[in-house]
Amino acid sequence: MNQTRPAARTAVVYLCTTVHTDPQPLLRACDTYAGKRGWRVVDSLHDATGQSDPTKARERPALARAIETLTTTDASVLLTISPEMISTLATEYAQITGRVAHAGGFIHTMGWQETQPDNRRSA
Repeated sequence: MNQTRPAARTAVVYLCTTVHTDPQPLLRACDTYAGKRGWRVVDSLHDATGQSDPTKARERPALARAIETLTTTDASVLLTISPEMISTLATEYAQITGRVAHAGGFIHTMGWQETQPDNRRSA
């Protein structure tokens, strides 16, 4: 009997940091994490806007593109390091979660423990 393997998840990486943070080490940590989980990353996006309003697309263009990528590709995971990279406010986080779900995906936070110790304080 032939059994088909479940399709591997496809992810979009999204980070939001302050203006003075180099996102590359954090993006690499996300790519490594996705690889360990067997997820293929289709795009890595970054906003350097800190705590701007995530519901205003002009202030967080990469977040808007990440959600759009969930709609236009086979990606189903919006991978980020921490919930705070989506929003620090529960109502805004819920709004973004709803938009991601409407696009056919879900948010997965990998946690700071997966990044290099030097990067934990940088975002």
